[in-house]
Amino acid sequence: MTPGPVRNALLLLLLVVGLGVTGFHVLEGWSWLDSAWMVLITLTTIGFGEVHPLTPSGRVFTMLLIVAGLGVGTYAMTGLTQQLIDGDIGRAMRARRRRQLMKRLDPHYIVVGYGRLGKTIVEQLRAMESPVVVIERDGANAEAAERDGLIAVTGDASDDNVLRQAGIERARGIAVAVSSAAEAVYVTMSARELRPDLDIVTRVSDPEHALKAKRAGATNVVNPHVMGGWRMAQGLARPHAGTFLDLAMLASNAELSIDEFVIGDRTPLVGRTLAEAHFSEDGVLIVAIRRTNGTLLPAPRADAVIQGGDVLIALGDPASVRRLGERLRG
Repeated sequence: MTPGPVRNALLLLLLVVGLGVTGFHVLEGWSWLDSAWMVLITLTTIGFGEVHPLTPSGRVFTMLLIVAGLGVGTYAMTGLTQQLIDGDIGRAMRARRRRQLMKRLDPHYIVVGYGRLGKTIVEQLRAMESPVVVIERDGANAEAAERDGLIAVTGDASDDNVLRQAGIERARGIAVAVSSAAEAVYVTMSARELRPDLDIVTRVSDPEHALKAKRAGATNVVNPHVMGGWRMAQGLARPHAGTFLDLAMLASNAELSIDEFVIGDRTPLVGRTLAEAHFSEDGVLIVAIRRTNGTLLPAPRADAVIQGGDVLIALGDPASVRRLGERLRG
C-alpha cells in the first residue's frame, strides 16, 4: 500500500471519529466532551460502559459506529503495517536474501541497466547458463528483474558500494548497458578502479563516447546502432554468411555454438600442434587463436603450436563445445 492510501485511511478514521462525536451530541444531547469520550471507548473497545443511558436511536448509531470504526481502523493498520514491511523492514529482508543468494553464485556477470539492451544481454548470458546480477537505479526495473528470477541491486552503479553489493570482487565481467553516455563512462571508471583485471563491455552511442569509455577503462565498446547497421548490410550483401554468424553467436541456438577457451600454462596441450590436440575428435573446429601479445591467427593451420595463455576460439554443436570446455578445464 502506498503512502496515499494510508493517508486516505487515516482521514477516513478521523471522519468516523468526527461523525461519532457529532452524532452523540445531536442524537443524545450530550456535551462535546462526553460525546468524544463515548466515541473513544467505543472504537478502542475499552468497555468502561455507557457515559449516559442510550436511547434506541443512540444504540443503533453506536452499532453503526462500531462497524465503521473497526473497518476503517483495520484498513488503516493494515496499510501502515504493509508500509513498514515495504519500507525499511522490506529493504533489509531483500538485502539479506540477496547476500545469501550471492554467496551461492559462481563467478558471475554484472549487467548495469535492465532496459531493452540489458534484457537481451541477460537473456543471452542465461542461455549460456551464466549467473547474472543486475544493477538498476530505477526501482520498477529492479523489481522487474527480480520477477524474472534475477538478483537485482537497486542503486547507482557508479557508486563503489553498489558495485560491491553486486559482488564485483568475484565477477567475471560487467556489461554497462545504460543509455546515458556520461553514466556509462562513470560506471566504467568506477568498475575499473575496483577491478583492474575485469572485462568491461560498455555501450556507446558515437565515436567520441567510445574514446572516452576506452580511456575510462572499457575492455570493449559496443555501439548498438553501428552493430545493427553492420548486420543489416551483411544480410543484404552476404545473407548466408550473415545467417551462419547469427547461428554461431546466438547462445540459445541448438545447432551451432561458438566459444573461447583460455589455455593455462600447465595444460597438457601446451607445446602441441592443433593436429596433435585432436580437436576434430571432439567435434569442434578451432577457427582462430589469440596469442598473449594480442596477435590473432584466423583459420590457423594444423601445425600451429598451442602456447600457454592462448585463447582458442572453437566452433561446433553446443554439446561438443561444452565437452571441449570440460576437457580443457579437467
